[in-house]
Amino acid sequence: MKRSPFLSALLLGVLGLMAPASALTPAGTVITNQVRAEYLPPVAGDSGVALSNEVRTVVQPVCAASITPDGTASQPAYSVTRLPGETAAFAYTLVNAGNATFQFPLAGRVEGGSVSPALRVVQDLNGDGQLDAGEPDVTAISLSADESIRLLLVAGALTEGSALVNLVGSCTGGVADENNVSRVIVNPPPALTLSKTFTPALVRPGTETTVTLTATNSGAGESREVVVSDLLADQAAQGLTYVAGSALASGGTVEYTQDATSWAAQETAPVRGLRVRMPSLKPSETLRLSFRMLAAEAADGRKIPNTATVTTGGQVLSASVTADVRYLPAVAIGPQGDAEAVEGSDADRQSRNLGVVGQPVCFAHTARNTGDVSDSYRVGVGFSQGAASTVLLGEDGQPLAQPFVMQPGQTRVVRACYEPQQAGSLVAVLTIRGERGTRNATTDAVLNVEAGLPELRKSFLATTVNDSGQTVPVPQDRPVQVGDTLTYTLAVRNPYARALTDVMVADPLPAHLNFVSGSTGVQVSGGPGNQSVSWALGTLAAGETRTLTLITRVSDRAVDGEALKNIFTLVSSEFTTPLPSNETSTPVWKAKLVVTKNVSAREAAYGDRLLYTLTVTNQSETTAIVDAVVVDTAPRGLEYVPGSSTLNDEALADPDIVSGDKTFTATWTVPRIAPGGTVTLTYVSRVTPEASGTMINTVRVSGAGAGGVAKAIASNRAQATTRLNLLRFAPQADIVGIVYVDRNRNGLYDQAIDTPVSRARVLLAGGREALTDDRGRYSFGNVPIGTHALRLDPNTTPYVALITPQAGGLSSTRTAHVTGLTSVDFPLAPPGGDISVLRRTTLTVGDVRLEKTVFVRPGGYTVHLRILSPRVLNGVTLTDPLPAGATLKEGRNTFSGSFSAGETVLTYQFDWTGESRAATTDPSLSWRN
Repeated sequence: MKRSPFLSALLLGVLGLMAPASALTPAGTVITNQVRAEYLPPVAGDSGVALSNEVRTVVQPVCAASITPDGTASQPAYSVTRLPGETAAFAYTLVNAGNATFQFPLAGRVEGGSVSPALRVVQDLNGDGQLDAGEPDVTAISLSADESIRLLLVAGALTEGSALVNLVGSCTGGVADENNVSRVIVNPPPALTLSKTFTPALVRPGTETTVTLTATNSGAGESREVVVSDLLADQAAQGLTYVAGSALASGGTVEYTQDATSWAAQETAPVRGLRVRMPSLKPSETLRLSFRMLAAEAADGRKIPNTATVTTGGQVLSASVTADVRYLPAVAIGPQGDAEAVEGSDADRQSRNLGVVGQPVCFAHTARNTGDVSDSYRVGVGFSQGAASTVLLGEDGQPLAQPFVMQPGQTRVVRACYEPQQAGSLVAVLTIRGERGTRNATTDAVLNVEAGLPELRKSFLATTVNDSGQTVPVPQDRPVQVGDTLTYTLAVRNPYARALTDVMVADPLPAHLNFVSGSTGVQVSGGPGNQSVSWALGTLAAGETRTLTLITRVSDRAVDGEALKNIFTLVSSEFTTPLPSNETSTPVWKAKLVVTKNVSAREAAYGDRLLYTLTVTNQSETTAIVDAVVVDTAPRGLEYVPGSSTLNDEALADPDIVSGDKTFTATWTVPRIAPGGTVTLTYVSRVTPEASGTMINTVRVSGAGAGGVAKAIASNRAQATTRLNLLRFAPQADIVGIVYVDRNRNGLYDQAIDTPVSRARVLLAGGREALTDDRGRYSFGNVPIGTHALRLDPNTTPYVALITPQAGGLSSTRTAHVTGLTSVDFPLAPPGGDISVLRRTTLTVGDVRLEKTVFVRPGGYTVHLRILSPRVLNGVTLTDPLPAGATLKEGRNTFSGSFSAGETVLTYQFDWTGESRAATTDPSLSWRN
């Protein structure tokens, strides 16, 4: 507190007289003063004190302002630096140093310097020495004695330079306090810039990009604290997230936030914002913050903006940049090995000089995924000239599966094969398209499309050496044999108006032909069994024909039934795919078919029946004969007896009969004669009055080997001779009879009870035979009168012969004296004694019939299955189920195998004690053909 010298002296004087004091005596105070002197009394008992007169003084009001801290221009109370545009606040304290309440006017005053800032006095309400919002400006303040107040002298709107400012306080009648000078220096301003980058700015999903924030002070002055911030919550929501541990700063302190409110120097997940704090940036100094961000698949196709800020001294700057998150799909297709040839350039165009209508011409291409992401592709074809059908193939030669997927950098071979539809030229554009919107194209061209192919013709001549050592042609109806020679003629013609170049003809020989010789220039490669011959013909001029000769020999490696198939091929610069010639096929057969023929009688008379037996043997040890054709030519005076044909003792369909002049030719087909196998065919002819002299009957067999490859395998010719002896003519008789199941075992045919047996074979001594009809009847006509023996073939009936008094013994053989019309019956009895028919069932499938008859016998049942077919049945499966609980006793109720043409009979017995109406079941029959 400041006081005037006069007052101080007066006060001290008073205090010295009365008592010490720390402040001015309040105005109006009455001061009483009396001097007291003490002495040694001269008189004992005297007090020794002398008092002066009393003086009374009234204190007057004194005004005094005291502002601290003090300062002068040379020694300012404060000296601060600021930046242009900022404010400076200086803290002072005003004390009323007077002895009464006074009003103190207050003002700021510029005492000097290069600038004159605006000044104002503000009451510092909270005494913190800082300018706070809501604190009032003051121009005067009333204070009681010794009361104080905190004030701020605020210098605002600062510009670059310096100023001396003073807070002046005074009161009326008092002394002003004006030695409170402070200095403010306004430095050159900083100039901050902020930049932000994504590196790379184009981000592929699944990869990272580096974010770099750069704050630079490009001004002349040092900045206040710099804070560079980047909030990342919006980016994370779109799939672009911070990579943990990737933040780096060139200085200062890095801080992280999860909620954009609380910041910490410790990184915790998830990071939703970063910032770096730097106390200041000097001129030209840079603060850099970088970190990495990962693009997820969810960010694909997004452009994700990001804005960073830098703050300093109340200044806020921002910088924005966008991360483009997407794949860069791309695709290319071009000639094979050059997928990335520039589209439309000569390098991206393939051409062929020559093509042919209806013949494929192929171009190979390479497709490549040149992008950075997997994609699915389709290839299509369009034509700018001409028209063709197109097949797209993969590297494996199989149809190209579309769409197909390629990973980045992966390639795929695409072959386009065009089949031109018209002459002229053909230009095709092959385009590949990806599902991500990419495309690329390449061009294929056939400059000249012709209407036809080069003509390739191949023919051969088969020759053999006969018994005289002469080389003669092999008959056309005979297959070639080991040692025969095959001479091939190869003819090539260029039908075009332009030459064919680099022509090559090649002929791979069948494995069982051996090379002998060839035309000039022939080249042979490979050993026996794997030989190939070729000729380099060079240029084949327009319209030119070349003829080549190739001589081969059938090797001893050839087998029966083999076909020696042979083609040759042509390639040229214009036809890189081999063109084939026609195929020649030569069957091989070295074994023979041998046929013998016998007749039942060497002499015959009119009306006699002759039984012919044909035996055919396949001498091949390796190959079957299929569809053998047996042709028998009968002499004049013989006629075929219908229904008399058999094959291996099985009924055979009647032959095809071609009638001539009182004669006939019969043709049978035998389905198969196994390797080394023999078949026997029989038939009956009747001697007619047209016969005369010696009757010679001739037969020949031809067939096909190896499933029809060798078409002409002929047998020898076989003959059977019968002489007509008219002296044997005599009165004739007839034999008739019935073969039947004798139900009551009485030896007599009772139509109401007994069962006729069809297709039973009855033999007449001398070789004649007959088959019973559906009613069990047979007959022999024109039998000489006399005693004759007859026999029932037991293999043709399902029942055993019946011994009866009428039969005179076993009924399978009968002896009868024949005269006129003689009846000879054959009664039969089924196993198990007397039976009766329980049920008859017929199953018909096309021309095949299955007849089932169930007979009752003591303790069980007998089943008779009769299968009738006009042809051989292969792969037969026959099942006749037993009733539930029945026991099979004899025979079999199933069959697997083959049935010959005609009739097949199966019989079986089973025991069963159930009801008779449940004893019958339905059979099933199936076959392969």
